[in-house]
Amino acid sequence: MNENEQVQPEEIHEAIGLAATYLMNSRLPIKADNLVMVLRAQEVMATCSRQRSVLEATRHYLMQRRKKPL
Repeated sequence: MNENEQVQPEEIHEAIGLAATYLMNSRLPIKADNLVMVLRAQEVMATCSRQRSVLEATRHYLMQRRKKPL
């Protein structure tokens, strides 16, 4: 990924949605900790560097939001 290429908010939103869908299908509660766990697992399995970057940025976003809610 290029240095000047940023992860878009839509990509973060989509990654959170996919992780939440996985949790719902697994009948697990949709909590920030569980979302981070799913995103970390997806990041490990990702083959595309762009996808890894999006998943990493999404994890960091969720961890920041957990520490400093709206």
